[in-house]
Amino acid sequence: MNQLSAARSKIDSLDRRIAALLARRLALAVPLRGLKRRLTDRAREKLVLANAASAAGKIYAPAARAVFTEIIRQSKKLQGGK
Repeated sequence: MNQLSAARSKIDSLDRRIAALLARRLALAVPLRGLKRRLTDRAREKLVLANAASAAGKIYAPAARAVFTEIIRQSKKLQGGK
């Protein structure tokens, strides 16, 4: 296996883990639609984005924020929002 193939194999493995974790996260978010009075909690969203950026580290913080912005958007969509 060459270096490119080895790196792609590792990425594929991580992608499967990320997708499984994302599915778990979304499954937890969906039932919350009945518990929320409103669909947007800006303070909570800012906290989630800050936590993601912090966990990713300075170099990857912008990418983590972008990914988690989309995760939040998809969560809201599954909860019956926009």
